[in-house]
Amino acid sequence: MPIGGRRDGFEIGTISFARCGEKMELRPGERVRLIAAAAAAYKPDLLVTAGYAVHSLKHLHRLARLYREMNARGLIVTEVHHDTVETERRSPHAMWAIHADGTVQRFGSQIFARMSEVASPSSNRLRRFSDALPDRVAQLGKRRVFALCCGELNIVQGREQPRYLCGKSADAIMAADIVINPTHDRMSNAGTLDAKRRLLSKPGPDGRERLYISCSNWEACGLNGRKQYPSPTLHTVYRSGRPVEGSELVADGKFGFVYQRWSTT
Repeated sequence: MPIGGRRDGFEIGTISFARCGEKMELRPGERVRLIAAAAAAYKPDLLVTAGYAVHSLKHLHRLARLYREMNARGLIVTEVHHDTVETERRSPHAMWAIHADGTVQRFGSQIFARMSEVASPSSNRLRRFSDALPDRVAQLGKRRVFALCCGELNIVQGREQPRYLCGKSADAIMAADIVINPTHDRMSNAGTLDAKRRLLSKPGPDGRERLYISCSNWEACGLNGRKQYPSPTLHTVYRSGRPVEGSELVADGKFGFVYQRWSTT
């Protein structure tokens, strides 16, 4: 297949970056350039970045302008590391969507990260997540996209029989055609992750196909003995409860980023 060519069907691009602790290995402007270059070269219908991909709101708007100028027809879902005009030390991260016309849509900040924070039905964080459900939806043509920020994957608990923690969240997520869950770094416990991802991509009640997409950064500097390398499960796509096989690995991490292409028909 020629570089830049499109496959048939719905094409997904996933991109993530090397981390050095709390900092990214590549500079903010270079990450924006790479995201835009991938969108221009491969023209995915949906491009998903891992957490912290875009440094600031200034860089988000730069990426949105570049996306508009290439006359794209898809959607970029990304995360802004410093989602504020205040000092970076106090700033939260937040997920955003960039539409083909360059408009940006804020999904919101991460509300919880661990199961213990939402284990109780009366959890304040669970209530806040429930209240934020309408903000987590974007439209991509006829497809409805739902955004989960990193550890919010824990809205699903269990491994043998995974389940949603509340019915309202389950209804909102199941109403989506695509669930997107970028993470800041690789998560552990592969078996539990697989079970949750299968549930999140389960076909709809009407039998319609649903997708789950995740991509993660990796710790490249070995801080605290945690040096990592890109793995086959660094990026994942599940369709109707099963992992999608046969993606094309375009960039393997040697230059500080990984880009993969996926096609679903």
